[in-house]
Amino acid sequence: MGETRQSAGTGKEPAADDGRQVFYYSREARLQRASPAVQDLNKTSPPFKPTLWKTLTATPPLAFLFISIITLCVTIVILSRILTEGTTAVMGGNEITISALTLGEKSYITLEKNARTEDAYTGGVDMAVSLPAEPGTAPPVQGERVYFTLENPELFRFSVPFTGKKILILVEVKDERTLFTLTPVQRGR
Repeated sequence: MGETRQSAGTGKEPAADDGRQVFYYSREARLQRASPAVQDLNKTSPPFKPTLWKTLTATPPLAFLFISIITLCVTIVILSRILTEGTTAVMGGNEITISALTLGEKSYITLEKNARTEDAYTGGVDMAVSLPAEPGTAPPVQGERVYFTLENPELFRFSVPFTGKKILILVEVKDERTLFTLTPVQRGR
């Protein structure tokens, strides 16, 4: 076959002698005839620098997804605050979290302690567990004593031989007293 020559779009045509094929290609000339969308794609720089906000909300489905994720995160934070309200307190430099579980005719109490500071209280902690008093009856009461150390976290579990819709726990650390009102998680046998 013959030799192929190309023109760089200078307008000068090579001589086509001896039956050789000649191809013409000019990128600039081709892009001048192209549509504006194709011309925009071939520009060296993007038309705008995308920001994080524009990326997350570029289309309606992306904006809806972004708002849904933010809504779920806010809901989780609010529910975690509401559901743990009344079960956490700071006493003697220790953060105390109490939960209750009912299984059959017994309630199981869990106390978790985390020392917040190096000089947090260590020693005996007294607790009184009871049910809310009904008119004309004396509620059952059980006392417990645990000992705090500086170990983090510490977990104490004990059971009481009664159950109810609400359980009252009075915790005394040194001279501080806090009353917890818990709704135990119900578990069947």
